[in-house]
Amino acid sequence: MIDVEIYPAVDDGRVLATIPPCGTERRWRRAVQRRLILGHVDTPVRAGVFALDSRQADRHLIEAGRDAHLLIPRAYQLDAITTGVLWAVTNLDLSLLLDDARLDAAQAAASPYRDLTRSAASHDIAEDLDSVSRLWMGSAFCADHIRRHSHVLSDVPVYWTREQRGEEASTWLLFRHKLRYLRDTAERFRSNSQPMTRVFCLPPQAVAASSMSERILLLLAMALMESVGIHTAVTDDPEYAALPGLVMDKRRAIMATWIRGDDVWQVDVTDHPHTVAAYRDALGDVLAHSVTASDTPGGRLHHLAEHLSLDWHWLQGRCADLGQYGFVGLAEPRSRLLSLDGVDQACRFIGTLP
Repeated sequence: MIDVEIYPAVDDGRVLATIPPCGTERRWRRAVQRRLILGHVDTPVRAGVFALDSRQADRHLIEAGRDAHLLIPRAYQLDAITTGVLWAVTNLDLSLLLDDARLDAAQAAASPYRDLTRSAASHDIAEDLDSVSRLWMGSAFCADHIRRHSHVLSDVPVYWTREQRGEEASTWLLFRHKLRYLRDTAERFRSNSQPMTRVFCLPPQAVAASSMSERILLLLAMALMESVGIHTAVTDDPEYAALPGLVMDKRRAIMATWIRGDDVWQVDVTDHPHTVAAYRDALGDVLAHSVTASDTPGGRLHHLAEHLSLDWHWLQGRCADLGQYGFVGLAEPRSRLLSLDGVDQACRFIGTLP
């Protein structure tokens, strides 16, 4: 839930919302709960709703006589992109803030597992945590597990990524540790001539069940990966959805699952020939028949937009605008565990593609 206050606005190339005298006390200056200040433009020529986070709104105010005017960037028009990011930030933020102390305690309880090559943590270790906090905990543990064991990989690895919905993929855009993890893994293999690839399974059923905002979040997450030099590939075959999250080269596989599993995480490292061969055949088949295959990041993302039934040209224009401003004026996180750097980087990347 987000509290909102809405005021009439004009758009003459810039959006100015009129704040009447009764609103000059501006009780939203120090709002504890997330609040949006909205400017509503309603003319035959142009209509729309534009938003600012209440904590940012004071910086944009222009005092003028009896009324005050709130200057709102036109990039912050509410549409499928901005509402999707707002939705994701708000839900992740609230859960992580409410669980902050318990999450810290749960991480301490999980520390003995870090020395194990194989482990699975049941929900008992995080029984007092909200589902979002359990996702954060599983994600952080799996990222550390892959880092700790990546020295066993001798070739450029292929990553199998289990996210199918924007709700799941938004963690790549907003969890602070996920962006560090992406940059670290991309940097490690940057000098190799063969690119590192992340593979997704996005069957038609999952796409059809997702809202437009969720599909955009999924595309932004994959754009973030492309922006650090990681290629993406997609299969629409639902038979592959059961594969665990994994990283593998020709001889070894590191498993790390934290989404759609029975436990908070399931991790392992194996060089068993039969297991490695089965995973290698599956990933090889997907890479050979990727529905987003192209020689360029822009080509792959364009094909992904088509697969997700998104208007690529509209999306690219909006990302270019949002990339200039960033999302901080609209959806600034309160939790120390979240960051807008990932979603801002994804938007800038899409906006600058040819």
